[in-house]
This record gives sequence, C-alpha cells and structure tokens, in this order.
Amino acid sequence: MKSKSFLLILFLILFTKVEASKYSLEQNYISLKDFILLKYEIFIQQNLKNILKGGGVMSVKYQKISYDVEINKNDNIMINIDAIMDKKRYSAKKYFPNLKDCNQIRNKIFTNKYGYSLFSQKFNNLISEDSLAQSINENILNISSLDDEFRNKILEDTNIKINIFHPIIERNISCSGKIIKTELD
Repeated sequence: MKSKSFLLILFLILFTKVEASKYSLEQNYISLKDFILLKYEIFIQQNLKNILKGGGVMSVKYQKISYDVEINKNDNIMINIDAIMDKKRYSAKKYFPNLKDCNQIRNKIFTNKYGYSLFSQKFNNLISEDSLAQSINENILNISSLDDEFRNKILEDTNIKINIFHPIIERNISCSGKIIKTELD
C-alpha cells in the first residue's frame, strides 16, 4: 500500500507541471488611467466622512451620499456625487439647497474646508483654484511619472457634477463644472 501511494505521488510530481510564473504579479500592469481612477475613488471614499460629520450644525445634514468616478474614451474624468438630504430634518425644516451647498460638498471632500464663513455663509478666500489643485495634486495625482504639465491637463479634464436631493422633489438641485473651479455652475 505504501509503495502504491509513493508511486502515485512520484507520478504526480514528475508529470504534472505547475508553473508559479503563470501567476506572477510582475506580468500584470495596471494602466495609468485605471490607477488614477482608483486613486480618485479611494480618496473620495475616505473623505465622505468630512461631509457627514457635523451635518445639521454647521452645514446641511445628509442621510446618504453616493458617488461614481468614470474616465471616458477622451480621457476626461467625470465625478458624479449624489447627496440625499436628511428626510426627517428637511421635511419639517424650511431649508432649500442652493449652489453654496454643492460647493461645500466638493470643498469638504477635496480640502476638508467649507469655503464659506460660519455665520454669514458668504464665500471666503480659504478655497481657491490653487488650493483645490494643490490638494488633488498632493493626494491623488502624486504619481512620480507625472510631470506638472500633465497633472494640469488632468485637472483641466476633470469635471464634477453634484446632485442634491431634497425631500420635496421640486427643490432638488444639480450643479457641475471643472473640479478646480472655485464656484460650480
């Protein structure tokens, strides 16, 4: 019995080829396009908490925020963010979303700053095109193979669209623009 199992094992070793190189990670490369997409998704996922914490005190309270990041065939990046206002709070409270809320969502994700004064809610100079570009360059486009000119091209080709859903459907708003534009349209 021992000799049969020994022969079987010997047979399997000699005549079965298992190539570890077939499963080598060195042979698989991720494209720059996919890598940038991945970095945007990870960054946004990690920073959604900036919008949700403190909601209702200093800013709008949201019950859910979802996002999608895509790169089209022309290498333009499109970030879509859907923010659903807290139904319980805003069904009773008469607050309607506006452009400032869209800008604050973008600003809190990418710089962790509102960009608006606390009490007057007027635009302040804490958020600028330069501060947005710097944050994205430091946290997402910090890839050693990218030069400054290519980073700037990527930033120019990156757009964001933010949809804010109010419990009263007629009050929903949508704004969009270049990601580094100080105020979205």
